[in-house]
Amino acid sequence: MPKSYFITPEERFAKKKRAKAMIYAAFFLLTIFLSAVMTIAANQL
Repeated sequence: MPKSYFITPEERFAKKKRAKAMIYAAFFLLTIFLSAVMTIAANQL
């Protein structure tokens, strides 16, 4: 097995924390994008 499979608990925790932060950032950016699209669509009517 390659060495990359053996990660320490600290690395696993950091990876999980980073993934959670990425999900929050993506959700935040998606919300901004959707509100911009809704604003543009509302102005077209």
